[in-house]
Amino acid sequence: MKEIVIISKTNIGIKPNHFGFDGTINPLKKSLSKKLKENLNEYFNKNNMDYIAIVENYEPLEKLIKSSAYKILISPYIKDNINLSKIDENLYYILSEEEFLNSHIDNIVNYLEH
Repeated sequence: MKEIVIISKTNIGIKPNHFGFDGTINPLKKSLSKKLKENLNEYFNKNNMDYIAIVENYEPLEKLIKSSAYKILISPYIKDNINLSKIDENLYYILSEEEFLNSHIDNIVNYLEH
């Protein structure tokens, strides 16, 4: 099973501070990353694809890539606050605001299939 990791928050600064936007502070409402994860997993299951989407925040990208992450989906709200220079461009996809805010998966699925 290939893991598709969704990152919506990261740590920044010398004394790590959480940074990122995931839609809600209400614990009774689903976060944007969880909605996206559910939409992706529903699509993967329906189409018998060998992927599973997970949400993983605050982990360094290098560590995720060395572990089991197949592809990393990065929130548009943290893209400018993470260092992508040491990461192969084929391993990550920066989500658009439309994809992240509305859980649109068409472009993501197209990216994964090609």
